[in-house]
Amino acid sequence: MKKLIVIPLLFSLAGCMSLDTKPSSESVETGYQGSVKDGFVFEYKLTNTGDYPTEVVSRAGHLLNVKIRKHDTQKVVYDSYQEVEPKRLSKEVQPHKTVTLKRKVKAGVIPAGVYDIDYIVRDGTGESTGGDREIRLK
Repeated sequence: MKKLIVIPLLFSLAGCMSLDTKPSSESVETGYQGSVKDGFVFEYKLTNTGDYPTEVVSRAGHLLNVKIRKHDTQKVVYDSYQEVEPKRLSKEVQPHKTVTLKRKVKAGVIPAGVYDIDYIVRDGTGESTGGDREIRLK
């Protein structure tokens, strides 16, 4: 009889235990390489710091979109949304992993100057924008 009492007790205690998990959260780093003469590669590093996978989905066929505006007038000089590709893309970022999204811009598209750069990424809940302000591109 004692065995029958102990087993249900163990199962009921196991149900009271909770796992200490963090919801999906992210950290972001942005940057670029290149020059007006050679073209640019804009990078968006996304690290999933939570305990669940997160997903990046495309908008206009790109996982990373970049909008570049003149710093003083905010006039758009480049917007990757204009390069529409009608395909859906997605990338799952596993917990505690980093993915680097890149966007290439050909030489001669962006003239030398001071710009504000918006890095635009879309996930399942909406759009997030990271950016660099007052960047001098040469």
